[in-house]
Amino acid sequence: MRTKKAILIAACLLLGAMLQPFAYAVQGEAIIPGMRLLNLGEPLGQDECAAVTGGDVRMSLNRDRTKLKVNVIDNEYEARLGRIPPKEVFEIDVHNRVVDTQKAPFMPADSTGRKFASSGAVTSKPSQFPEGYWSVTSVKPREDKYGPYMISTNAVGKVETYVNDGKGNYNASGVYKDTGYAVHSNTNSFDVSKSHGCLIIKQDDLSRVAGVLKKDREENPKAVQKILVSPPATKKPRRLFGNRDDL
Repeated sequence: MRTKKAILIAACLLLGAMLQPFAYAVQGEAIIPGMRLLNLGEPLGQDECAAVTGGDVRMSLNRDRTKLKVNVIDNEYEARLGRIPPKEVFEIDVHNRVVDTQKAPFMPADSTGRKFASSGAVTSKPSQFPEGYWSVTSVKPREDKYGPYMISTNAVGKVETYVNDGKGNYNASGVYKDTGYAVHSNTNSFDVSKSHGCLIIKQDDLSRVAGVLKKDREENPKAVQKILVSPPATKKPRRLFGNRDDL
């Protein structure tokens, strides 16, 4: 028994040594992704999730969806591993209030949704920005009420869809995957503005974030730019194997 235990400890130490070059730092503490993930049932924190995947600009939304944290990572190898602190970190106000309507545009994310959308006058009921670790796909100037920029992502969510029968009635038609989730502003007051699922930030903050993303992409055309969206504060993290009481 002692021999087996000694072998197991030696194997763990060897694995730790092999993974050390891939370690990253969280609040000054070195963390090895492979070892950290072996701690089953304990969810990773926002910064830890972001650090595992990497990227040159890492944004994370707090669980209350009121603050957006932006970490600007240097393009150097050591910095991308987390061994060098971010060269800039700032936090801005954000909200994710959605319009309560069944008449929002439906933006299908797959062939099934596109086929359904082509069959008639399909609309949707907006949902909040979907949970996940998403990529920024473009940063483009915008001169309408949603500008001065539109920061688009590859986020995919799910919405309830409706079909207009031509008589003013919107009949429920199932849940489909949708896309079009972005970060933008709104000329309506920040305290009362709403969206169809996008994250809303103030115009000055939008210009700042867009500037950071554009500069990062100019310095490195292959830069990875991410946004982490965790479950809302009202949802408890799901454990892989339940609670001890369930065993």
